[in-house]
Amino acid sequence: MKNVVQLENIDATEFKNEIINGVLLALKNNADTLQSNEQTDQLLTREETAKMLSVSLVTLWTWTKNNIIPAYRIGNKVRYKKAEVLTALQQMNKFPSQ
Repeated sequence: MKNVVQLENIDATEFKNEIINGVLLALKNNADTLQSNEQTDQLLTREETAKMLSVSLVTLWTWTKNNIIPAYRIGNKVRYKKAEVLTALQQMNKFPSQ
């Protein structure tokens, strides 16, 4: 299927400006998406995760042990993916269906 664009009553300068504005808008939207992905794919330490959730390290360890929040071991360090922590938090806060 072929898309046809027909332009009338527009000069070359206006057309160029429209293209530039469209490209800038697309780049801005793409940059916002990339930035939000970088923030959610961020690895957090145990301390950062506990602070973000406002819980103690013992509670965080219990949740990790009970597979409520997934953790990753890198060498002898434990890390949490921010996106997975936020997803687990949403799951914990869901009310049961009646």
